[in-house]
Parts: sequence; structure tokens; C-alpha cells
Amino acid sequence: MPPLDAIVAPFAYAFPVDRLVQRFKFAADLAAGRWLALRLAARVRDLERPQLLVAPPLGLSRLRTRGFNQALEVAKVVGRELGVSVAISAIERTRETPPQQSLGRSERRANVRGAFRCTVRLDGAHVAIVDDVVTTGATAAALGSALADAGAARVSAWAIARTPG
Repeated sequence: MPPLDAIVAPFAYAFPVDRLVQRFKFAADLAAGRWLALRLAARVRDLERPQLLVAPPLGLSRLRTRGFNQALEVAKVVGRELGVSVAISAIERTRETPPQQSLGRSERRANVRGAFRCTVRLDGAHVAIVDDVVTTGATAAALGSALADAGAARVSAWAIARTPG
């Protein structure tokens, strides 16, 4: 798989942004999520535009519990701001995975390896993965691999925040 060409995030995942992200993600504060997504859109506005945006799909049980996919909500705002389509069902989970939060770097990679597949052909396309937080990049790498398997020539990762270090 070609590596991700870039990981772009306007914020470090640290106080106070970490609290805003958690409010958005775990307390369904969609206004906070929209504000954060608009900051991401402003950060990537002058970058080369991808042909398509995708978001990591949540597992069914997590989606039922949370009620929404935070990454997809961010992608929709960014897509509207940039005039780029969001492929809502282009990525599928091939299996349920435990949450990444409590896992170390190598465990995260193993947890999501092969966990996604792309349902559309992306021959030669530039695709941006939109997520809330990038920690180790394991999810973005697994998604990038699925996108490359579907023919994407270039894959970028755009997130609200990136864990320092």
C-alpha cells in the first residue's frame, strides 16, 4: 500500500480541544462537533482537493450506543465547506473491533488490520480520510490500505486533532 501522503490536523489532542472532542463524541454535542469540523475545513481549504472524502465506519454496537458516527458528521461539514463529495457507504467494516483507546501502538495496528473494505472502485483517485482524532495512525493506515486495494492513487488523512508525540 502506498503510505498516507499526509496527516493533517489543526489541533493537538490536548486541553482544551480534547474536552471539546470528548463532548462531541460522547455527549452528542453536535454544535461542538460542527465548530471543530469548520476549523478542520479552514485548515485544509488551500490543500489540493481530493475527489472524495470517506470516514471510518463505526461498528454496529458502537453506532447504536453513540447514536451517530462522529467522523462522518465531521466529513459532512468538511465536504460541504470544500464542495467535495462524502462517500458515506464506500467503506465497510469487515468485523467488529474493540475500541482503540486502551490499546498500545502495535495492538492498535493488529486490531484494525483487515477491518475495512472499500465497496467502490477508486481508480487513480485522491481520497481523504476524515476522522476526529489520529493517535498512532493505525486506523488511517488500515483504511488507506483498503482504499489503495480499490485503486486509490493517493490517500490523505484529515483529522480535527492529532495526539502529540
